[in-house]
Amino acid sequence: MEKVNNLKLDILPTEVILAIFKYLSIIDKCQLCQVCKRFRLLIYNNIEFWKYLDLSPFGEYLSNQDLFIIAKTRWKSDMEGHKLDLSGCKLIASYALEKLVEMHSNFQEIHLNAEPRYDNWKYEIENDEWIKRQYFKKCPTFSKFGRPGLYQRWKITKKSTQSWKISNKSIQIILKGSIKNLKYLSLGNQSLHPETAIVISNCSQLVQLDLSGTNLNNASLQDILSHVNQLEFLKLLDLELSAMTLMMVSLLKNLRQLHISVQNRSIISAKTVAGMLKNLKKLEDFRMNQTMIGEVDRVVIEGLSWIFCDGPVEDLTSILEKNKIKNGGNFIEQNRSPLHHLDLSPKLDIYPRGQQRSTQIEHYITISNSSLWSLAVNHPFLISLRLVNAYAISAEGIDGLLSSLQCLEIFELRRWRGTELDPLQKLTPTFCPKLKEIVLHGIEVANFDEWTDEDSTNNVTQTGECHDDKDRVLRNGGFQNLEILDLLEVSTFFKKHFDIIVKNCVKLCKVRLVRVGDFNFLDEESEWMDI
Repeated sequence: MEKVNNLKLDILPTEVILAIFKYLSIIDKCQLCQVCKRFRLLIYNNIEFWKYLDLSPFGEYLSNQDLFIIAKTRWKSDMEGHKLDLSGCKLIASYALEKLVEMHSNFQEIHLNAEPRYDNWKYEIENDEWIKRQYFKKCPTFSKFGRPGLYQRWKITKKSTQSWKISNKSIQIILKGSIKNLKYLSLGNQSLHPETAIVISNCSQLVQLDLSGTNLNNASLQDILSHVNQLEFLKLLDLELSAMTLMMVSLLKNLRQLHISVQNRSIISAKTVAGMLKNLKKLEDFRMNQTMIGEVDRVVIEGLSWIFCDGPVEDLTSILEKNKIKNGGNFIEQNRSPLHHLDLSPKLDIYPRGQQRSTQIEHYITISNSSLWSLAVNHPFLISLRLVNAYAISAEGIDGLLSSLQCLEIFELRRWRGTELDPLQKLTPTFCPKLKEIVLHGIEVANFDEWTDEDSTNNVTQTGECHDDKDRVLRNGGFQNLEILDLLEVSTFFKKHFDIIVKNCVKLCKVRLVRVGDFNFLDEESEWMDI
């Protein structure tokens, strides 16, 4: 036991340390360089560690000179497969990017989003408050108005611009140097011209493409989609798409992730979206925000389902038999991959009214129990499910769905104001044991005591079998993986529940409570609490 306690990372063989370091981010590597001389030499002299330069976390103060120094000292001229992320690096000038391409080209990944790009919100840097603030803003849930893309923020004046813009000439020069090898490209919220779209369309090896908020017209989007037919990940948020553009998307047979906005119901109908989804057999992640088509049932039942279900899922065998009869006596074969992530929300707008306050205008999506039952039968392996301002659903339908989603880790449900919904019975650790994030707005739960389940803790303590935190976590009830809790207008959640959850859920890190139970938190105080 004494030898185990004396184990240190720096006594491990070099090969083992290098194998560990290759999984670290650039922030972790920079910190490890300050630990000891051995770590600094291992990291600094291993060129492979610097092939992917994710400089987005340093965007607030990264200068042109810093970029040149890193590129000259860490990148070899003959090294292939460079990966560069300068999202949100507002101090980097367009000419600096052009000069960088003169030294290095053939990039495999290029991310030049106007805002910082944070796919992992879990970073915690004690000594860097700016990085903390950025992760707080850009993570999926930690913002005042929800995750990025949920609300459309309207500017005070038409002259308002994004914090960082790159000239189209510079973007074209960068892309032309990497046309043959480029696989991952993100240009979110950059103002792109049709000429730039032509260059993008020549990058035929693209696997991932993010053009959200780029102001490209449908003709340019269609030109791009007709050439990049190997795409697996596509994001077209905050763009007014046409039916023809969605038809071009439907031809991308390898697509696994699709995030779109449907802002104009006079151009796109639920039938159009459903027809597109029918052809995307490999789709695993679907997000449809800013939805103006109203009824979403057709999208779910016709576009995402292959087994029809018009009632609660009690006996899957009987459901299959009914579908067999409708199909002429033949069993319906699964002809598509099951979804892992589903996010549906209506048009949500924020109009500035002053320096401190703003006006929110929200709509709703019409989704019935039939859609929920279809999801339960066809997509039982959902990991994340987000339904915002859902109208026409009932607690029975939600409970029926939750009882089938044993793998669910993220659950968000916002009730449309003015509608009645009975308390949920099955949003409990028994039915959803893996939940990491819970967002409930206007949704009541029948018994929050099941969330805490302190009896198991007391029993372990009395028997003396629990000796440390790890043992306590394994033996406790409740949501043991819970990390994020966001409750708004939930009257039956009290301080006693909160105290027990904070005590027992050791992974809990962020909580927001607004007009909840016996708490006195109002809208003005609706900031996230660090646990």
